[in-house]
Amino acid sequence: MAARPSTTDDRLRPEAPSSPRGRLARLVLDGALGVDGVVTGHSGPSGTQVSVAPGGTAVGVTAVARPDGRYDVSLALVVRPVALHPLAEEVRRRVREVASQAGLADALGTVDVAFEDVLGPAAPAEV
Repeated sequence: MAARPSTTDDRLRPEAPSSPRGRLARLVLDGALGVDGVVTGHSGPSGTQVSVAPGGTAVGVTAVARPDGRYDVSLALVVRPVALHPLAEEVRRRVREVASQAGLADALGTVDVAFEDVLGPAAPAEV
């Protein structure tokens, strides 16, 4: 019997839970979503702001390896109407805090935050 072609793309399979990149992407997104004013992650203007992480896809975060072994992370977020500069600072603080609590503080490089959409007062609370 001939081998059946794979119905999944092996490149998109979730990384093992012990992968620092995958764990970090999930932690970063979960940390950002825990900040008041952040509604959800956003795949970005080109739809590429997505990482494969334990538990599935982490929409709104990418983690890029650096030569020193750390990972720079970029977040693309949908938020409620709030002051954006303080919100970005709080997201960065929270991301560093959750990485530290998980023992991944040394794996975290820079944290970039982009707000892809701000919900209007009449918009639904979830996207």
